Amino acid sequence: MWFKKKEKKNEQNKTEEAKNKKTAKKKVEQTEKSKKAEAEKPKKAVYRVIFSKENNVWQIKKDGARRVIDSKVTKEEALERVKQLSESQEIKFVVHKKDGKFQKKSNLR
Repeated sequence: MWFKKKEKKNEQNKTEEAKNKKTAKKKVEQTEKSKKAEAEKPKKAVYRVIFSKENNVWQIKKDGARRVIDSKVTKEEALERVKQLSESQEIKFVVHKKDGKFQKKSNLR
């Protein structure tokens, strides 16, 4: 009798292990799919609106770029230009105050 009980427990353990392996495989597959989907998504370009004390103008720069995309006399004009850039592509932009401190972060599109 005790032998049969032990066999049943072993069988139950085996079926539980098989179920656990299947669910673990599914989880791994789901995470791999989500990683692939994230990798396929193009990263949004980040533009910064920064005040240049040297030139006394508002400059629009893309993160990682050396050159200035555009310069405007007023902050409002610079923000309008960023909105124009967002029409052709999906972008993020960060606005800084005149003293260089962070003011606003936004997504456009």
